[in-house]
Amino acid sequence: MRSRGMVGVIAFGLTAVATLTIFLYVHSVKRKAETGGAQATVIVSKKDIPAGTNMDTLISQGSFTTQSVLAKDEVSGAVTSLQQLRGRVSSVPILTGEQIPAARLQGSTNLPGGALGIPAGMDGETIQLETQRIIGGVLQQGDHVQVLESFAPPVAPQYVTVVAVPDVKVLRVARSTTTQQTSQPGVSLVTMALRPQDAQRVTFGMEHGTVWLSILPPGQTGHPSGPLYIGALLK
Repeated sequence: MRSRGMVGVIAFGLTAVATLTIFLYVHSVKRKAETGGAQATVIVSKKDIPAGTNMDTLISQGSFTTQSVLAKDEVSGAVTSLQQLRGRVSSVPILTGEQIPAARLQGSTNLPGGALGIPAGMDGETIQLETQRIIGGVLQQGDHVQVLESFAPPVAPQYVTVVAVPDVKVLRVARSTTTQQTSQPGVSLVTMALRPQDAQRVTFGMEHGTVWLSILPPGQTGHPSGPLYIGALLK
């Protein structure tokens, strides 16, 4: 009887060990499935960051935190240390909780098209315009605009306004405000991505006519239109 009891205890112990081993194995498999393997730690923002924001200011405000992501999901060039943000400025908007590629910071040499992100086959050109000529100063990086140009004789046979370029992406906007000393309207430097032939059109308009920008609604594509002559307005 005593032998039978001992056998039972041993059997129970073996069963318990086997059960624990299976549990630990299943738990390990489940954990690997949930984590997907190796992890990486990246820097993310606690709030949305507009383009042109100084990173040093946000660092001093404690606006960044770390986040663990699967190594396979880490974006190329992701910022992993606050030191990488010091002295930098955001070149495009950064959303809350998203990884921050170094290419989204001004001055990065990793951004396709250089620091401005100029699309392939395009040129970057900067023009200076008064506030009223750039939609009251609300123009922002990433907006799409039409470039309109007006000419007067003797540059044109008669007064005319044309859509010189129907759809242009804005790469950067740098603003200055009205000064009390001069009472002159504020001006802005607008950098745009233009095809080489369109860059010629814009340069000609700046040199010999008057240039205006009209903003396109998000997702809408601009379309060319014929010239508008003064004769058509007087009919």
